[in-house]
Amino acid sequence: MNYSRQIRCGVALGAMIAGLAAGVAHAQDAATAAPQAADAAPQTADGSAPAEIVVTGVRASLQSAQNVKRNAASIVDSIVAEDIGKLPDNNATEALQRITGVQVSRDVGEGGSIAIRGLPQVETTLNGRETFTAGGGRTFNLQDLPAELIGRIDVYKSPTADLIEGGLGGTVDIRTHLPFDFAHATVSATLRNVYADRIKKSEPMASLLVSDRWQTGIGEIGVLAAVSYQERSYRQDLDSTGAPTPRVPGLASQIDPTRTVFAPNGNYQVLINGNRQRIGANAALQWRPASNLEFSLEGQYQRFRTNQQQYSANIPTAGSAYIPGSVSYFGSTNDVSQASYSNQIITAGGTERDLRDVNKQLSLKGKWTSGNFTLTGDGSYTKSKSDLWYTELDLVTHAPVFTQYVGTNPPSSSTPGFDLANISNYTVGGLTRNENHYVGHEWAGRLDGEYKFDAGPLTAIDVGFRFSDRAVAQQNPVRYTGQTKATNPALYPSLFTANQFGDFYSGVGSGLDFQRNYPYALPANLKNNFSGVVSALGLAAPNPNSISNQLAGFAADEKSYAGYVMAKFNFGDVIDGNVGVRWVRTEDSINGFQLKRHKVIVNNITTYVLDDPQAVEPVIVDNSYDKWLPSANIRIHLTHNLQLRLAGSKTLTRPDFSQLSPAVTVVPGQLAASSGNPNLSPITSTNADASLEWYFGKSSSLYVAGFYKRVKGFIFTRATPGQTIDGVSGYTVSLPINSDPGTVKGVEVGYQQFFDFLPGALSGLGLQANYTYADSKAPSSLVGFTAPLTQLSKNSFNIAGIYEKYGVSARVAYNYRSSFLSSILAGGYTPPGGTTVSYVFPVYTKGYGWLDASLNVDVGKHFTLTFDAQNILRTQIQQYYQVSTQPGQFTIDDRQFMVGVRIKY
Repeated sequence: MNYSRQIRCGVALGAMIAGLAAGVAHAQDAATAAPQAADAAPQTADGSAPAEIVVTGVRASLQSAQNVKRNAASIVDSIVAEDIGKLPDNNATEALQRITGVQVSRDVGEGGSIAIRGLPQVETTLNGRETFTAGGGRTFNLQDLPAELIGRIDVYKSPTADLIEGGLGGTVDIRTHLPFDFAHATVSATLRNVYADRIKKSEPMASLLVSDRWQTGIGEIGVLAAVSYQERSYRQDLDSTGAPTPRVPGLASQIDPTRTVFAPNGNYQVLINGNRQRIGANAALQWRPASNLEFSLEGQYQRFRTNQQQYSANIPTAGSAYIPGSVSYFGSTNDVSQASYSNQIITAGGTERDLRDVNKQLSLKGKWTSGNFTLTGDGSYTKSKSDLWYTELDLVTHAPVFTQYVGTNPPSSSTPGFDLANISNYTVGGLTRNENHYVGHEWAGRLDGEYKFDAGPLTAIDVGFRFSDRAVAQQNPVRYTGQTKATNPALYPSLFTANQFGDFYSGVGSGLDFQRNYPYALPANLKNNFSGVVSALGLAAPNPNSISNQLAGFAADEKSYAGYVMAKFNFGDVIDGNVGVRWVRTEDSINGFQLKRHKVIVNNITTYVLDDPQAVEPVIVDNSYDKWLPSANIRIHLTHNLQLRLAGSKTLTRPDFSQLSPAVTVVPGQLAASSGNPNLSPITSTNADASLEWYFGKSSSLYVAGFYKRVKGFIFTRATPGQTIDGVSGYTVSLPINSDPGTVKGVEVGYQQFFDFLPGALSGLGLQANYTYADSKAPSSLVGFTAPLTQLSKNSFNIAGIYEKYGVSARVAYNYRSSFLSSILAGGYTPPGGTTVSYVFPVYTKGYGWLDASLNVDVGKHFTLTFDAQNILRTQIQQYYQVSTQPGQFTIDDRQFMVGVRIKY
């Protein structure tokens, strides 16, 4: 660790804050106890922070979010917690799915990653400061943050020059509470129990927030502490049909001698059981020694842990011999709907997959105002660690007959007449261990100044500078495989067990046949006694200095410098806005390893010759670039309640650290090699936005927005065949490259209203709805092939029915997204005695909806009973290859039910 650099950064940040403290000598009297808005709030068009609204229910929550959107200096959408610790979701991702233009992917039944207007390159900040989860990428894992700690989430769809760069699609700023948010001492607690119906387990959830503020002899002081604990057990059933593989006449694998037909290359089914634990905490100290001077010290902590067991049956049929007369098709297509195979290999796997993320951030901020001038300084240190352990031990058998039923929903299979449960029919297969251990940290500091003008159309000039030094490394990775010579499972009675689950895909797939009773390795041994498993199998222990382990490691250091200037204007309260430019300089130093080799150029053709396939050498690549990012946001007040926003900007996202790694991995047995590309350029987007917004009530609004993005430099991994390495031709070399430009365009519509005009109890009814249309065209991983952006649905909408009256608050929310391109599958196979056949298929996910509901009943002034239900419809998520007669992966997850109590004083 470079302590001298840390000391220099710490001294610089301390000096910056100390400079602000010098203003105490000229300060006014101590500030009053009026609550203040957090500095992380979006600025209003005139540069001030919007007044914080104390939210106590759904109506006030929608009103607060509407005010943020209406008064913001750019195009922003927000979610505000209905009350302390009361977002109706488990993590930040699930909360974001309610925002127009945000699409969410699912991860074992809960919100996973997000994309804004089709682009997954999203910058995440925590109270306005950059945050991240260590890994090969750059993003913050939104699953790490419990929803109970969140006060508000702001999604910036058009940037201003003072926003931290990095969000191609947009910026998500997550705001936690500060003590000056509350006018007086506050204590809030929640206690819930969550039950998952497929795994049939319940787990606890709890949160606590304590905050107070005092007038003292040295000014006003506020202290806040909050903690959240979540635990959830879950189950997912995954049934995957292999890619449709061409069976060509004349080859050994032919099915029909007169035509090419497409049969799945196998079946993979896995039952996943797991337990997730989320711990989050934040603490804050605020000090206002005078009305024009304020300091805040904040600490953030998140710990996300997943322990997951997987029980799988993998049945590859690409090279298997079909049984004549067993094949049928989908109507008049060439797609196989049912087929039987003889002497079919089946691999039964027991797997333990564990993940742990730990994120910490400490920050210090000061703000000083003198007349028309405001100076703000902010320094932070972020540290993150992410560990993944994956261990699998297989059993292998051969079934005399295996029949695959592709046409059922979901696709199913059977092994008639074969005792799949009898472990004596198996041999011990391979043992696999993969470990990733990422560490990362960042020092960041910024200084921002604003001067406000008393008269004229120019209302303020903002200038600022930011520096960050971020390091990330993959340390001590493990890549290990082993195959015992003693393959009789009876020799290892403690390693394997009979199948404990006989209900794979029950409910949705009731009445269908699956491989349900195969034995498998005990995941507990793989997790808790891996060295003992290795020893029992008579295998050599993993070598930490193996070639594959060394090639998997890398380290990166990135320094970024940014400066901006932004002018704010107002022409007679009819037109206002801001225009500015941000300059960004990035300096990267990437370290990795590659097999020892040297370059040979003959007739302008470059080849690489390995010097020693068992030796690695370090490689270091430095790179730097400068970018200018202009932005403009204009608001036109058509009437008092109707406004039009126009915005133009340029945004960027830097390549992932793993994509920049110069390491080269060569697999001679497969004639394959892969590498990162340290010369990648950042992805940039030129954006145009418009938004027409009508505010016809305190919590009622209707808006229509349009957007257009032209993206340059999409990064894809391209495979180039026919390369020569070490004098051997025929290698396929894969590396990431910047590709041609692409476009994303679309329209958003949003509406919310409480129907106050209805009589009596009906006046508590309300409705919140939004819709997004997004169309895209971009290059793909295949040369010359364009396609929509992956994970982008063309149509998506949210609709929520709301009721709040007489101490009863209820919400039923439905989220839908239409079908989308998941990936593009390019592959090939070589049948026994035949030639290699290549294929390319787009993989789509079928459109699906997700239904959640919540009910809260006040019991007196301080107590609220809560009930929440998630995935009420038990949505089945389905994938298919190009057409519906070529089905792919099907999954179902738990329904979840939560009951609890919320207390507030």
